[in-house]
Amino acid sequence: MKHVLKTLIEDGVLSFSDLVLKYYHKFDLNDREAIALIKLHSLIEEKERVIRPEQFSKWLSASPKQTENILNSLITKGYLSITLKEDDDGKEFETFDVDFFLNKVAKHFKEKQNERSEDDLENIVEYLEDMFQKPLTQMDMETVQSWIYEESYDETLIKDAVKQVVTHKNPSIKSVDRVLLNRLKDTKKTPERNTEALKEFHKLWDE
Repeated sequence: MKHVLKTLIEDGVLSFSDLVLKYYHKFDLNDREAIALIKLHSLIEEKERVIRPEQFSKWLSASPKQTENILNSLITKGYLSITLKEDDDGKEFETFDVDFFLNKVAKHFKEKQNERSEDDLENIVEYLEDMFQKPLTQMDMETVQSWIYEESYDETLIKDAVKQVVTHKNPSIKSVDRVLLNRLKDTKKTPERNTEALKEFHKLWDE
């Protein structure tokens, strides 16, 4: 998920500042720290890898001491990392990154995704047992779990496949699986990167 967020941001599809403003309160950040984080990311986008205290204080409308405290707090909480690197000539230079915030957002989205997947699994199992008029076997459950957790089949797609299969003489979960695989082959295309990434992101954006 983190790479999806980075791709969307780098391609201008998603704004880092929008992410910060929407989620900073969930991740132990106050208003000023959020503003500082946004500005730090904008410096990275401008290829500026050095934090200049005086200028940064002006941007934050804070005193040098307040700015120092804000940056130290971001470092302590792990949202700002300052390191030394070497250029091609072996000369050391200071650089920083703020990727940890994207890690936090990605983890948050993953948790949300898992919650929804568990709800989807419960709904699908209940639907299947109702349609087939019998409990699922352990093997059936493993197949259904693969639909939800590995293949990420849409609930509507699964239900449509079930409706098709129950008209057969000997309907089974295996038959549903074959229908789903065939439909996937029929509709498989090479997606546009941004479109697919944005689709994945928006599933989890709205809470």
